[in-house]
Amino acid sequence: MEVIFLDNGLISKGEHSYTLAAKLARALSRRNLRYRLFGAQSLDRSIAAELGVIPHFERALYDGEDFPRSVQRWRSLAALFQRPQARGASRSERKTWTMLNQSYENDLDTLPQDVWTSDNLVLVPAISQNQILGLIRYLLRQPQALLPRVVCQLMFPPSWTPWGQIAMHGEQFYRDAFRLAAPLRDRFLFFTVENKAMQALFQRDFGIGTKILPIPFDGASRKARREGPARLGFFGYSKCDKGFPLLPGAIEICQRQGLDAEFLVQIQHSGWEPKTVEAERALRALKNVRLVEGVLTNAEYAAWTSLTDVMLLPYDPIAFGAARGSGIFTESVASGRPVIASKGTFAGASIETNEAEGEVFAPHSSEALAAAIARLIPRLPECQARAAARAETFARHHNAEAYADALLMHAHS
Repeated sequence: MEVIFLDNGLISKGEHSYTLAAKLARALSRRNLRYRLFGAQSLDRSIAAELGVIPHFERALYDGEDFPRSVQRWRSLAALFQRPQARGASRSERKTWTMLNQSYENDLDTLPQDVWTSDNLVLVPAISQNQILGLIRYLLRQPQALLPRVVCQLMFPPSWTPWGQIAMHGEQFYRDAFRLAAPLRDRFLFFTVENKAMQALFQRDFGIGTKILPIPFDGASRKARREGPARLGFFGYSKCDKGFPLLPGAIEICQRQGLDAEFLVQIQHSGWEPKTVEAERALRALKNVRLVEGVLTNAEYAAWTSLTDVMLLPYDPIAFGAARGSGIFTESVASGRPVIASKGTFAGASIETNEAEGEVFAPHSSEALAAAIARLIPRLPECQARAAARAETFARHHNAEAYADALLMHAHS
């Protein structure tokens, strides 16, 4: 048997895809199992050299398609008159769905022929509505006697789009794909999710049963509590759906109230969200905010987060999704680090059910985030003690070996 890892989101070392690929490769090597890794054509060549990843997929997981020029002209004209239609999505859901599914299907067709053999186990660690139909169409075209077992991780809720706006057609796209997949499901195609909330979502909305494949993230060791201000950190992509625009206002309120707090904020974005650009500008104008620039390696991320007492996860419960997991949340809990999270997100719900330690805030505003910070800081020592007590048990279920165990069960089921 050979494990085949297909990830068109594997591009750079700043992606969770890289961390997962590296951990899985090491776990499979320890078991003397053969594997091959395929990433996007735009793959960072240092990843190819380090892990042996083969650049393959033409279109990346996070790509999108613009509206046709005629529609763009109409929208520009409508914007002049401030019509509501002008404030819609920046990209076309349907065109993205059509083009990216077709591209994904074509890319599967051009993989080496020995990938698609019945002895193999194929893992698709992240997929959206823009790839799943292409995968299912490809599998249906193959002789069943040659089909491997394919484990497909439903990483995103149907409301997700690569450009951060709420999907209008995502639910229907998934429904169509699942209906087409009926002859394959639980015979050749097995759906997995990261957590119980996503499991409940796909069962409730689509009648799709899934197994949990918990994402492995090692906890970055947290340095012992020291005297001085509490350090609060925001790491990962600087995006609207992750609540990045809330930070300047919240930090300014905390500073105005004289809270004993310092802030570490990673700046990592490509400049395509105006609100994100504006928020970065506002953060740079604030004093006593330490900005961490650009993509971080695993070692750099671990070094910075080890300095952080509390992780800020102000994710938008609508745009990010109520059930969607977060690698930074997983890493924080595994490290014994309290978090501050938005109500209505998976991280927020985990705090409310005592599965994680921290503070929840609502509504999704800078003022509410600042109030949550103010509530947590006075009780930080006791929060850290409870978080540390939970960390070991949590980490046992979110490491590379547990992930490999859960994955390989599909090879023998």
